[in-house]
Amino acid sequence: MAAKTSLYIHVPFCERKCFYCSFYSVSGREDYIDSWLEALELEAARYHCENKIPLKTLYVGGGTPSVLNISQWQKLINIITKNFNLDNLQEATTEANPNSLTPELVSFLESNFFTRLSLGVQSLNDSELKTLGRLHDSKLAIKAMELVRDSNLTLSCDLIFAIPGQTLRTWAASIKKVIESAEHVSTYQLTLEPETLLARDYDNQALNEAGYKFYRYAQYYLPRKNFIQYEISNFALEHKECLHNIAYWTHDEVIALGPSAVSYINHERIKNPSSLDEYIYLAKNNFPDELLTRERLTPHERAIELAILKLRTKWGIKRVDLLPEVEQVISRLPEDLFIFTPERVALSKRGMRLGNSIWSEIIDL
Repeated sequence: MAAKTSLYIHVPFCERKCFYCSFYSVSGREDYIDSWLEALELEAARYHCENKIPLKTLYVGGGTPSVLNISQWQKLINIITKNFNLDNLQEATTEANPNSLTPELVSFLESNFFTRLSLGVQSLNDSELKTLGRLHDSKLAIKAMELVRDSNLTLSCDLIFAIPGQTLRTWAASIKKVIESAEHVSTYQLTLEPETLLARDYDNQALNEAGYKFYRYAQYYLPRKNFIQYEISNFALEHKECLHNIAYWTHDEVIALGPSAVSYINHERIKNPSSLDEYIYLAKNNFPDELLTRERLTPHERAIELAILKLRTKWGIKRVDLLPEVEQVISRLPEDLFIFTPERVALSKRGMRLGNSIWSEIIDL
């Protein structure tokens, strides 16, 4: 196991499923949280060894981790500290929603080893929040942001663009207000998977076409407020980048626990079943291998995937790591999509706006 290992924990519980969300979560099953914690403890124990694996980063995502009460959070903390070495932990993040974030939880996180909180703001326009099916309004979101701002935690906020009915004015207003508190902003284009409620009423192609101006505005405005675009969807003040996300983009090893969680260990992806019931069954039966989905990447597959992942970031890819076939693709594309230095190739701002088109040229090599 590599020394720079990250840990992801998937909390699959939500108060209600948002209308656009395709991530695995369940609502109305809070009575299963203790069973999930028991299963999680059994899974974490599989990685326990005499010299506990040292973690570089930790990320608790979901779902909505902030629906856990303090007692349940303490059990989660105990599972982590019992099975992993946190002596050199550089970053620990949890996600939260404004409607379930409390001063007690913020205080608890601060008093343990957490350093960041990622808040699902999505918008500060009440009409847009209603369209998305969020449980909070703008006032509650602002209150939650201020709560984190006044703590010792770094605040990261998620924002969604291309929401039906959204205008450039409302998008700009959301960004402007968010960065009064946040040190990191993630901007995501609304993309609707077939199983989501909004997919019945709106067309992805129309949303994609509408999204360009919103994304371009974020690229224009946020750097002028000292937010560096360090990845296609992510902007941060200096030294406030999310180290856990960077671990994914550089193919560092990630242990992932919980239903639907995907680990990346020794060049192999290991996916847990995307069902809370199956996950609990899996744990009770000592995680039989036939119920796990495994995918071992060949050296060529790793190189292609790593090229795509690294090109998502401002650092790009080192020329010495660039496969000849990837270099050929880049040479055929418009030069203004890239930034070339003697050591590296990275995407320009325009290249980041057209990233999907670039990946489509590389992914099948």
